[in-house]
Amino acid sequence: MNILIPHKWLLEQLKTELEPEKIQEFVSLCGPSIERIYQRGNDQVYDIEITTNRVDSMSVRGVARETAVILEQFDIPAKLIDQKINKKDLKKSKSNLPLPKIIDPKKICKRTMCVVLKDVKRSATPKWMADRLVQIEQNVHESIIDITNYVTHELGHPIHAFDYDKIMELGGEIHVTEAKKGEKFTTLDEENYTCVGGEIVFKNQDGVIIDLPAVKGTLNSSVNDKTKNVLLWIESIEPSKVRFASMTHAIRTVAAQLSEKGIDPHLAEPTFVRAVELYQELCEAEIASDIYDDFSKKDEQKTIVIDLQKIYNYLGLEIPKEKIVNILEKLECKVTVVKNTLRIIPPTFRKDLIIPVDIVEEIARIYGYHKLPSVLMPTRIPLNKPTNVNFDFEEKTKHFLASIGWFEIYSYSMVSEELAKNSHHKLESHLSLANALTEDKVYLRRSLIPSLLETIANNTQEESFSVFELANVYHPRENDLPNENLHLGMVSQKPIRKTKGDLASLLNRFYLDNFIIKQSGDTGKIIIGEIEVGKIWVVKNNTCIEIKVEKLLPLVKNHPTYQPLPKTASVKEQLTFTLTDQTMIGDLLETIKDLDEDIKSADLKDVYKNNHTFDLEYWNKKKNLSSNDIKPIREKIVNKIETKYSAKLVGKI
Repeated sequence: MNILIPHKWLLEQLKTELEPEKIQEFVSLCGPSIERIYQRGNDQVYDIEITTNRVDSMSVRGVARETAVILEQFDIPAKLIDQKINKKDLKKSKSNLPLPKIIDPKKICKRTMCVVLKDVKRSATPKWMADRLVQIEQNVHESIIDITNYVTHELGHPIHAFDYDKIMELGGEIHVTEAKKGEKFTTLDEENYTCVGGEIVFKNQDGVIIDLPAVKGTLNSSVNDKTKNVLLWIESIEPSKVRFASMTHAIRTVAAQLSEKGIDPHLAEPTFVRAVELYQELCEAEIASDIYDDFSKKDEQKTIVIDLQKIYNYLGLEIPKEKIVNILEKLECKVTVVKNTLRIIPPTFRKDLIIPVDIVEEIARIYGYHKLPSVLMPTRIPLNKPTNVNFDFEEKTKHFLASIGWFEIYSYSMVSEELAKNSHHKLESHLSLANALTEDKVYLRRSLIPSLLETIANNTQEESFSVFELANVYHPRENDLPNENLHLGMVSQKPIRKTKGDLASLLNRFYLDNFIIKQSGDTGKIIIGEIEVGKIWVVKNNTCIEIKVEKLLPLVKNHPTYQPLPKTASVKEQLTFTLTDQTMIGDLLETIKDLDEDIKSADLKDVYKNNHTFDLEYWNKKKNLSSNDIKPIREKIVNKIETKYSAKLVGKI
């Protein structure tokens, strides 16, 4: 995620005399990547890339905190300016307005803060704030709206302003709950949405949705040009629930992008107080209620234990113990040293520090990756190629199928319950996610075919559609990670005969012309030599093929096998039979080939209605075959086909 931060705004949180170009140089070495600096108006603006696990740095304050720690490692004077912000310092007016009744029995919100601001003066956004919002590419409205956007960018926690009078007119109750499927709401920009079920929403006592928290406000409770009293509100919700609502309805606001990454609920108070102060300063607002603060669902900070020797082993050098402790304490970790063991409690805003190697990474980052020794591998580079990987085969397969009219798709490894059931594997034999974000991505797939069939079904405008995918499937193992097996899945609306032809062409591309399909009921086994490499079957007029690539790879050839020129000539002819619709052409061809050792090949040439024409080739390596030699073989073929397959020869022998 990229954020924009004006230099002068940064200096309100960071004490340093360093020029922007130097800040860019040092910070990019050890922290967020400052990709470029723009000149916008009277200030220089940093364009900073923040990795998604570092939501604590996605604000002016967060970047200032990182910069202060990094610059100190380069012996450059820098200090994070103290925030003397406390809700106890906010002074309430004599007037008193009741807070809405907040009902959250399941404690969906980890923390909720709110206050009523009375007699909010409508005023234009001051120039200094408007300039900064323009510099970070935010729209400018008026102070009553822009204050929340400004504070969110400055401190990194979304905050929302409701129209207090609208909330009270709607019943004066805010119920924190999950939406039901089919419920509707209208966002403040007058866009209409229908809930899929499971989104966290705020409702009144009549079940009307009055907010999509941490994502976007709704029209029936939002601030407008008639607003006089504001209910300033801030909440912390489970990140996965925020992302579910945001992605489901494609509402990608700054608030959603921050909240879905797991913001520290402790950040709510300084954000809340800063916003109240700005409303008092710019809008002459008065605090007209008690400050509501429910922080009953606090997460415990876990202690990380790591030995110094482990840190040295990972880094490849020994950094003085005092230096390591200093780095961690500058990162606001609480560090206890017992001999050569560190016990570390990360700050509440560092959700990314979970295991010992996270601590090692922080030490390396702040100390400077550029200071770590560069050492060549002490052992030889392995030259043995893995037997189950062949990138050349994968590339040639994809290009070949694409060249004959097949479309490659990429589908998710996670599938829904319905697709898992359609894989010919029992649902309980699939691995499932414990905390799936959506119902359509719960199970690790064991077959590619259901996703390919879904793609066919979703493209009804195509009359003859063929799709394929070359990807892993996942078969569970007891007390271990699943087996990842590469499969080639193919699904086509073509008749099975033509699809078999495409498969044959693909196998011939790798000089595999000795494959057969053994039919058993509705499923055929694809066999090369004596090895079963896959299956073929029909589902609702769609021909499906799934090949186990690990079985196929040992048989694949990069060039044809040398065959000496024959010393005798072969004889070719064609026979046409009228066949029933139930006749398996593959079985019929195998039957012909097995009738006589002088039958070199038998292939289907053409089809007209139920008439099938076959190319036959006769050959004897010791002598040239005469008409008299071929006649009994031909009669044998006709008799066998007519008897076994209820066929009729077209013409006469």
